[in-house]
Amino acid sequence: MTEDARSATLLEFLHREVVKDRRRPLDLDTALVSSGLVDSMSLINVLAFVEDSFGVVIPDEAATAESMNTPRSILALVRAFEGRSR
Repeated sequence: MTEDARSATLLEFLHREVVKDRRRPLDLDTALVSSGLVDSMSLINVLAFVEDSFGVVIPDEAATAESMNTPRSILALVRAFEGRSR
C-alpha cells in the first residue's frame, strides 16, 4: 500500500469511527489526543485498526498518547514497525 493510500485509509477511519463528524477538519497534522478529540479508549481502537489494516504489530510500549497524537505520527509508527513481529 502506498503512503498516500495509507494516509487516506487512516483519515477515513478516523472520520468515520472516531471523530464521527465529517464537518470537522481532519488532516495528517490534526492533534488527536492533546486536543481531546480522541480519548484513551479510542486510541485502543485506532491501534487495532492500524495493526489489522496495515499488517503491522506495534508494541504496547510504543503506542503512547504522544506517539499517536496525530495521524502523521501514527503513520510514522506503522513505518517504524513494518516487518517486525511480536
